[in-house]
Formats: sequence, C-alpha cells, structure tokens
Amino acid sequence: MVGTVVNTPNTHSGTSAEELVSVRTRVNWGAILAGSVLALALYFLLTLLGGAIGFSIGDKTSAQTLGTAAAIWAIVVTAACLFVGGFVSSQLTVGENKREAALYGLMVWALVFAMLLWLMATGVKAGFNAMVGVATAGSVAVDTTAKNTTQGDWEALAQKAGVDQKQIDEFKVKAKDAPARAKEAIEDPANKQKAEQVARDAGEAATRVTWFTFLGTLLSMLAAAVGGYMGAGATFRLFAVPVRSTTGRLLVN
Repeated sequence: MVGTVVNTPNTHSGTSAEELVSVRTRVNWGAILAGSVLALALYFLLTLLGGAIGFSIGDKTSAQTLGTAAAIWAIVVTAACLFVGGFVSSQLTVGENKREAALYGLMVWALVFAMLLWLMATGVKAGFNAMVGVATAGSVAVDTTAKNTTQGDWEALAQKAGVDQKQIDEFKVKAKDAPARAKEAIEDPANKQKAEQVARDAGEAATRVTWFTFLGTLLSMLAAAVGGYMGAGATFRLFAVPVRSTTGRLLVN
C-alpha cells in the first residue's frame, strides 16, 4: 500500500491534507489475472501434449518408466507455465521494482493453484454425483431382482441355460462353504504376511508421491517468482542534478 503525503499548509483548523488524500494499492490485478490465465492455458495445452506422447509410446515402454516420465513431465510443465505467467504479469506492470515483480509472480502462482483446485473440486463433485446416481440405480435394480428371485427360480434359469444338475449342486455346496473358506484364507499366516507387505508398499508409494508433489509445488512457486523477477522493467530513480540558470546562479533539480 502506498500513501500520498502533500506538504500543504492547513487552511482549516483540525483538517490536514493527509486526511483528504486516499491511500491506494499499487497491485495491478489485471496483469496478475492475465498472467494466470496464460499460465493455465499453457498448462492444459502441454498436459494434452504429454498425454498424447504417453499414449503413443505406451506399448513401447514399461509402466514404471512411463509413470516416472509422466511425473517429471508434470513438474517441468507446471514450473515452465508459471514462469511464463509470472514473466508476463511483470511485463504488463509499470513502475515495479525487482522485489515487487517477484511478488507478482508469487501472486500468479497462488491464483493459478486456486483455479486448479477449484476446477478439480468441481470436476470431482460432478463425477461423484454422477457415479452416485449410477450406483444407486444399479443397487436398486439388484435389490429388486434379488428380492423377487427364489432359489428355485435360479435353478430353473440355470437348467434352461444348459447347466446340468451336478454342476448346480456343486455350486450350491461351494456357495454354502464360501464364508468358512474366506475366514480360513484371512487367518492363513502366509496371506496375512502378503497383506502386510502390500500395505507397506502402498504406504511407501504414498510417501513418495506426497514428497514429489511437495517438491513440484515448491519448484513451481520458485519458477513463478523468478519469472516475475526476470520480467521486471527498469528501476526508476530520482537524482538531484545541478544546473545553472541563465543568470549564472546554481540551481538543483
């Protein structure tokens, strides 16, 4: 915030010029919005390019290599787009110094991430509502069919489909013993060890993803600040220059 102070003598008692001059902000929100929109558009464009490349070489490389390349691509693309956004926002602003230009880049970074989070939340909400509707319709249909179908009806349908009675009896026995076999499988030490190993692997993978996400976000923030800093114009300074008047007197401007 910048305040303007005018050294003018008071003409009225109790009123000063400082109380009459408004304090205004020097933040150019139009430049910040322009840089953010450009960064977001570039992000979506390069993300589509990365997806196209991934689908093109998906059958020629392993899944692990493709996943690593996708993560690196996402980090590089995000940092590059925010660098461009910070640079453009600083270029569209007049009179800022280097420190203010870096702050412009940080504000572009914050606005872009706010937009991305809003888009993600909106998409997840819409997709979740759609999936809930489909699942509800499916469960209602399944419940209705189950309530209206007896064991005799099921056997009749199986016989009509060509399944002999021996196979039907075997399936009925297996279905009856399924809970006991499931309990035995859960209590098996070997299965427990496999489940614990899977849980540990999942935890390690989640830890790696979280750290990569944090580092990528930090790198993008620094890239936006550097972009704003690089896009800053010349710093204006005022100097006192001695000049001589026509009468030969030394004046200072």
